[in-house]
Amino acid sequence: MMTLKKVTIGSALLSLMIIILMIIFRDTKSELFTMLSIALGATIFFTLLYYLYTTERIKQNTPKTTYKYLFFAISIPFLIFAIDVTEESEGFLKEAIRVLLALEIGYLIFSWVFTEWKNIQTLKNEKAKAELSLLKEQINPHFFFNTLNNLYSLIKKDSDAAQEYVLQLSDLMRFTIYDSAKEKVSLQQEINYLNNFIELQTARYHKDIDINFVKTIQNSDTKIAPLLFIVLLENAFKHGVEQITENASIHLELIENQHNILFTIRNNFDTEQFSKNEGIGLKNLKERLTLVYPNRHQLNCTIEEDIYTATLEIIKQ
Repeated sequence: MMTLKKVTIGSALLSLMIIILMIIFRDTKSELFTMLSIALGATIFFTLLYYLYTTERIKQNTPKTTYKYLFFAISIPFLIFAIDVTEESEGFLKEAIRVLLALEIGYLIFSWVFTEWKNIQTLKNEKAKAELSLLKEQINPHFFFNTLNNLYSLIKKDSDAAQEYVLQLSDLMRFTIYDSAKEKVSLQQEINYLNNFIELQTARYHKDIDINFVKTIQNSDTKIAPLLFIVLLENAFKHGVEQITENASIHLELIENQHNILFTIRNNFDTEQFSKNEGIGLKNLKERLTLVYPNRHQLNCTIEEDIYTATLEIIKQ
């Protein structure tokens, strides 16, 4: 078994022999002197690397970049020395040494630039994830604050119906707390969530509401970021149904195909009480869409007389 002592002695003897030969052939114009110089450098490099590894200054789990930069730290000065030695010689070896040095320097520059670029991208991704997590935390309390108010009103008006809808609220909470923590959920889960919300909200108001939800779905297992459509539906109840005394309406349409997902919601509203100020829910939705679907979404909100229309399109990859 090779020990550090044996390797050191062997390398020392080999180096001594090479140095003697270099002294003998130092005045020759052949490439033998250059080959001996390369052999001496390789021997020293191997001995140094073996020493570092054996003494655990370099461990088995040392990152590969450590070995890479150690190699360049030794080889580049050696190549510069070899260029100086072969300055007056001719042949393939002279050109090969210069090309090799240029390649190593070029690789180091490219490697540094690429590493810096990767670090910047990693920082951007981490920042985006942190912002998205914060936005979800803002959405959940905002949603439950309104929902609990709705449930309180329902208990006062119809306690029997309230018991049934407590179960639906439980489903809403389970989805919002657990499933919304996931990056993606199935489109069917999102639809169920919207249906539960609609039933809970319509039970709150003791008035006729023209509400219709049309779904044209090719694949209900399609994955989508959670809690996107609920913001638009919640706004339709808050700024439409809640403020209109009669003939309130909400029409929803959800289309899914192999190219995109299109969600459209229309509701009427009281023009005298309508505010053009953007609420926190819609603001958060826009920020989430920018983070989750950059350059792959369109959110348009329009007003025609007393009809408010919101359209959200998500383009599939």
